[in-house]
Amino acid sequence: MKRWFLTMLALVAGAVWLWYRRETVIEGEGVVHLQSEHEHFHLHVDLPPGMEIEPGDTLEILTVPKTHGQTNGEITYSSRVRLTKASSLRRELVRRSSLVEIKELVEHP
Repeated sequence: MKRWFLTMLALVAGAVWLWYRRETVIEGEGVVHLQSEHEHFHLHVDLPPGMEIEPGDTLEILTVPKTHGQTNGEITYSSRVRLTKASSLRRELVRRSSLVEIKELVEHP
């Protein structure tokens, strides 16, 4: 009985781990708006239609302009982008942990 229980527990843990690690990758062409000044740095990416970032997802900008560190304020360029979509389990865990962090910031004296 104990061996059966441990086997089932290991199978369930493995299934949850595989569910958590599951990812979907989507690539497309985006427009990157880069604003760099002495005191701040902003980056905004216009994604192609059908691509939407949700909690837990990762966006990679695959093309970097040849600016040699000089942007003269603001530049806009096209780039391939790769969106790695998180599993529903990872998305929910990120969403819940973020709510806890926001609550801690709001309630901090």
